[in-house]
Amino acid sequence: METMNEEKLIKYLLQESDLEETKAVQEWISEDESNKKQFEEIQWVWNSSKVLLEKSELDENQAWQNFTKIRDKKSATAPKQNQRILQSNWFRAAAAITLLFLSAWVYSVFLPQSGRAYYSSVELQSEDTPIEVPLLDGTSITMNKNTSLSYSQKVFGKERKVSMVSGEAFFDVKRNENKPFVIENEKVQITVLGTSFHVKTSQTATEVIVVTGSVQVEINGKKEVLKPDEKLKVNQETGEMEKTLPSNKLYNYYVSKKFHADGIPLAELVATLSEAYGETIEISSEELKNLPITTTLEYGSLSSNLEVLRETLNLNISQQNGKYIIR
Repeated sequence: METMNEEKLIKYLLQESDLEETKAVQEWISEDESNKKQFEEIQWVWNSSKVLLEKSELDENQAWQNFTKIRDKKSATAPKQNQRILQSNWFRAAAAITLLFLSAWVYSVFLPQSGRAYYSSVELQSEDTPIEVPLLDGTSITMNKNTSLSYSQKVFGKERKVSMVSGEAFFDVKRNENKPFVIENEKVQITVLGTSFHVKTSQTATEVIVVTGSVQVEINGKKEVLKPDEKLKVNQETGEMEKTLPSNKLYNYYVSKKFHADGIPLAELVATLSEAYGETIEISSEELKNLPITTTLEYGSLSSNLEVLRETLNLNISQQNGKYIIR
């Protein structure tokens, strides 16, 4: 009877096998009844362990009680003819898997998102305010408001993956040369090993600004590598990529909780304030739009920040028809 590599079986249970490995495992299971029984024993242990992981956020004590009941019931009802299997190397391997996942279950209480990204995709969502979220690998993501993404870092996966369709986030990626960090949407793929950078994406365009390290951006087979203080704007409809230098440091206001303006035109600061607070702010003249301003504003109330602008530049600011007018 042909034996099967244990790592291949575990990868198969984790749904991380490639097509060739999947076919090999399925053929091995079907070719002999004893193979099937042995696989079912390991599968049962895996499913029981997975239940523990999935329940750990809700009630760890109840999850443990449920698992011991299942285990005791399994032992009590196991047919005598299967006792030999229970004592076999296969069942010892299954017991090792149980120990692994029981340990993971206990450890998961202290892991980000309870370690779910090790075996499935985890959804992350910010609402009315920016949030900072740690990932399993030590990476940190600061998500601007109204941003949603999902990520997974599977045990046998070759990549750490993030799917981001729309929104804005700052990534501080923990370096791992053996497991690249990949951010993707429908058309654009961003690949890094370890770096910090800003991503803003929508259905039509993606913007990437690198702070440290380097980032590779790819669309339709075309690739561009960005280094610190470089900006790339990708048109997702045409595939065109435009590399420039950021005109200001305002893009990371939701990370630093400050608006840093260093001699930039007033219009650039006002545009960022409008986006951050979800309010319409208009400047009445071209002369004022190009007026240089140097200041640092806290990401507090909009009215307080507009008052600072009024006093700094001797402006007249009023509200009309639900929007702010600067004169």
